[in-house]
Amino acid sequence: MRTRRSSVIVCSFVLLLALSGCTTTQPRAASNRFKILQINDVYKIEGLEGGQSGGLARLRTLRKHLESDGTPVLVLHAGDALYPSVMSKYLDARPMVDVMNLLDGDATAFDSKLIVTLGNHELDKSTPDVLIGRLRDSAFEWVATNTVITAPDAPAIKKTILVDTAGTRIGLFGLLYPLEKSYARSSDVLTAARVAVAALHEDGARVIIAITHQDMGADIDLVKNVPGIDLVIGGHDHLFMQQQVNDTWIAKADADAKSAIVYDVTVPLNGPIRTTPLRVVLDSTVAKDPVVDTSVQRWMGELAAKLGGNETLGTTRNLLEGVEPAVRGRETALGNLLADVAREQMQTDVALINGGSIRINDNIPPGPITKYDMEGIFYYTNTLVAVRMTGAQLLDILRNSVSRVDAGDGRFLQVSGLRFTYHPPDFTVNAPDVTVGDRPLDPNATYTVALIDYMYERGIEDGYTLFTDANRPPKVNVEREADFRTAVETHVRRVGEVTTGIEGRILRR
Repeated sequence: MRTRRSSVIVCSFVLLLALSGCTTTQPRAASNRFKILQINDVYKIEGLEGGQSGGLARLRTLRKHLESDGTPVLVLHAGDALYPSVMSKYLDARPMVDVMNLLDGDATAFDSKLIVTLGNHELDKSTPDVLIGRLRDSAFEWVATNTVITAPDAPAIKKTILVDTAGTRIGLFGLLYPLEKSYARSSDVLTAARVAVAALHEDGARVIIAITHQDMGADIDLVKNVPGIDLVIGGHDHLFMQQQVNDTWIAKADADAKSAIVYDVTVPLNGPIRTTPLRVVLDSTVAKDPVVDTSVQRWMGELAAKLGGNETLGTTRNLLEGVEPAVRGRETALGNLLADVAREQMQTDVALINGGSIRINDNIPPGPITKYDMEGIFYYTNTLVAVRMTGAQLLDILRNSVSRVDAGDGRFLQVSGLRFTYHPPDFTVNAPDVTVGDRPLDPNATYTVALIDYMYERGIEDGYTLFTDANRPPKVNVEREADFRTAVETHVRRVGEVTTGIEGRILRR
């Protein structure tokens, strides 16, 4: 859903230093004060754009600065701390925990001020072994209120946590949207939250914080339906967003620590807490903590060794944007490249590649395209397939593609072989808005369309009704089916320099 973004201060790190925290609230007499440093959905410990943005070494620098005036700082991570990550895929998530263990500056000490909740991707593996191992390795707190790891040898995870700091008792609990695995299950969010809030109040908590991993709409429902929550530290959405519901702030940072959110919290003796979310951009102006960065680089070396080296496959003339706001919201050169390869491989009229399948969440700048880039783009294995559909069915698919474009939904399609225009605010796409090849879309004509097997088999999960069991069209050109990553790598090697750019295939008017 599209959320309203209330006014908020956005600071670069330099400005944060200059303003001594850039806080909008100042402690008053007869009140206590502490700070919160929030992150969520960190898949690349090294950061983005070759380490020029984000990453946990910069987060350590920010934490040290926030602690420098002696004010207590809680570091709260709203889930997806272990997966999905190329590094975790090959190194069993050991680098993620190793680096988080260093966020207090001491890998051997237990960091009671770092508290992490479970995200859905913590449960990615089909067996619990890796998760159990990383929980045991963690020199920090995990909290999971409505999620139970049912494996018999799993270490206990606290349902709630109480922290006494700065003269204030703070209660925290962690929520994950309902899901079920063979070794874990998450129960109803609202029921678990009500029980947790009541228990924390009974234990004397003056401030209650929910650390959640669900979409913004669910966080808003949480605050509306469960009184007594002072702050919601949110994850799952990968873009910075914040909203105030009644007197409660809900906020989410950009993924991969591209930004963090800082709260300077004042707790009066009576009445509600006073604070405002502050987005701090962790760009190249922020120095990397050398101790943390040394660990990051060591793990980068281990990953390169595991991959057999970071081979250069070719080059790109243009920026290949793979960050989620781009591939899930507008035409990109990377999306065009992938869709073009799919159409070429499957010899179809059109290709449709859902943005959610492009997993790199990073940009490939002009220059080398590497094996590591391919690992990020194709985190999940997909096979190219092809079907026939009518022009009317294709039109329905394009309408669904843009129906949640402002929510950054993975159903948004990158396209090849067609151009179309959509019209907010109701996101209409009409037949005259679409051309296939050089001709207007004919609703009665039949077109061949390339896509990935995930969309073919599970597209209904994103609202593509053509791909229900009852409606799914038979495959065509089956002799051309191929691994998507292999097809793209072969193309890049063959052309040497990728010249694909943005061509006006998808227009918003």
